[in-house]
Amino acid sequence: MVFLRENVQIKHYNINGILFIKNEGEISIGDGFKAKSGLSFTPIGGDTKLKIIVTKNAVLDIGSNVGMSNSTIYCTNKISIGNYVLIGNSCKIWDTNFHSIDPEERCFNGDREILSAPVIIEDKAFVGGGVTILKGVTIGENSIIAAGSVVTKSVPPNQIWGGNPAQFIRNL
Repeated sequence: MVFLRENVQIKHYNINGILFIKNEGEISIGDGFKAKSGLSFTPIGGDTKLKIIVTKNAVLDIGSNVGMSNSTIYCTNKISIGNYVLIGNSCKIWDTNFHSIDPEERCFNGDREILSAPVIIEDKAFVGGGVTILKGVTIGENSIIAAGSVVTKSVPPNQIWGGNPAQFIRNL
């Protein structure tokens, strides 16, 4: 068992490389977690390490038997990843806009009105390399997101989506 901070624990894991984890909230990672971090372990390009950032009062819940490579998860609200989910190299999963959409707030008032909404990736979903998943999105059970896609709206179960913005391709 590995304790990454007082409130992060992983049992039965396989981690290749060094993870970057900044946790000010709550992280839960299920059994059988597999991670590849660093160019030596996943040389296909993209991000150079696996990064997990959870801000104050945010919750990241990663299910059992999840695999991910050199991706970034940035959680300010809630991100939930189901069981048997695969997340490809250089993916970005963000539950926030990072900045206000109001230029007055953004430029002069300290970005106080930043929008965020939970991200949910349901069981057995596959997220291809280079995908960006934005706030408020649910990826349905068994669904596949094609490499390089930008997911701006929810994807129903058992479907393949791809593109920028991601669109329906076909049912599974």
